Amino acid sequence: MDKKNDHILIINSLRGLAATAVCLFHFVATTQDYVNNETVLSIFEYGDRGVQLFFIISGIVIPLSMINSGYSLKKWKSFILKRFVRIEPPYLVAVAIGVVYLIARNYVPGTVAVDLTPSFTEILLHIGYLIPFVENANWVNPVFWTLAVEFQYYLALSLFFPLVLTGKLLYRSIFYALFIGGGFATLSYAFFPHWSPYFLAGIIYILMRKEVISKIEFGVMALILMPVIYFNLGLVDLIIAISSLAVIHYFSNFKTKLTLFLGKISYSLYLIHSMIGAAFINYLSHIYREPYQKFLVISLGFVISVGSAYILYRFVEKPSHKWAKKIGE
Repeated sequence: MDKKNDHILIINSLRGLAATAVCLFHFVATTQDYVNNETVLSIFEYGDRGVQLFFIISGIVIPLSMINSGYSLKKWKSFILKRFVRIEPPYLVAVAIGVVYLIARNYVPGTVAVDLTPSFTEILLHIGYLIPFVENANWVNPVFWTLAVEFQYYLALSLFFPLVLTGKLLYRSIFYALFIGGGFATLSYAFFPHWSPYFLAGIIYILMRKEVISKIEFGVMALILMPVIYFNLGLVDLIIAISSLAVIHYFSNFKTKLTLFLGKISYSLYLIHSMIGAAFINYLSHIYREPYQKFLVISLGFVISVGSAYILYRFVEKPSHKWAKKIGE
């Protein structure tokens, strides 16, 4: 199968957009008693939907890689190891930063007097993204819940995607049914099945783009998925899914230096922004209260987050990518 449709340049820019949206959501909408304008808050509260954009992107890029590599269950070990090596080092550094942050906040004047220091067990549970499976266990950084969902997705895809690659409609239908059915399971948002129809939207798109399935099959599946996503996740998430895929399809080659840069560091930015930028903003929010000062504080918090994310990318994430590429060679 050729690779003529593999260069989707806009995906990196969309990663940057998704990470920026989540950052601004936390900086503006979750900094307690700082931005009080209801209109502004209502706009920035949609920033947390950047997570859904990440899920659509993962639905595209991971199956694309598996198609190009001729994935089969025989490659399961190298596939999981490659994903683990690629995402784990920056994540573990972010976990360490989170632990230090939660301990240090106990000694910062003006901080709410609640000890959030994680237990040793909670720290260990982070290694396997197991926090959601243990009652009353907490992430050192709440945004990490999406990483658990993503890793569960990798596991599900590694086991069931060979059904798609058989080239038989019956087996593809089983795959579709599993991912659609997961959306109706009575599991919380912290588990992959809740989001499986959403990931499937990205999957069927790349299957169509790579000519694994016909445009007719894509259209039929899209018509099935739309009410499923609407029923399980709501209208806003459905609009995000449709608009994201439309943008990716019709503006595949879009890029700018800024969005490419933000896309490059998007994972690192997502990992640490709420411990670096949000902490910075929260501290200064008690001091600078004028509207123009709030704008400057939030802007500076974002710049600091981006700078910190670049350092994490340069010295941890980028080397991790190089190590992952060597697996299976």
